[in-house]
Amino acid sequence: MKPMRSLAGGLLLLTGLLHLVSVALVKFETTSVITIAFGLAYLVIGLFLFRSGRTILWFGAVVPLAGLLLAGVGMLMNPTLIGTLFMVIDLVVIACCSLLLFNKSQEVSIP
Repeated sequence: MKPMRSLAGGLLLLTGLLHLVSVALVKFETTSVITIAFGLAYLVIGLFLFRSGRTILWFGAVVPLAGLLLAGVGMLMNPTLIGTLFMVIDLVVIACCSLLLFNKSQEVSIP
């Protein structure tokens, strides 16, 4: 299995769990529904990244990009450490999936 694909899948599983745990630990708000939706989406995409196929790489790049944009807006209103962690993980996942999608050679490995 490709290391970058495993890294992206593992990070998405981690951030999916963190999204769900963060909702469980705080008071339920209107933004909690969005957090739950992204947490579940990240878990599903993370699981599918451990299988082969290019379509899931697109989801692995686009969904975290949407999450990154929403987290950026949220951080402007209420900056938090967990929000920063979510953004960093999103950036790494987007980079991994994009490299796998747009690399001309078949193998991409972490040096």
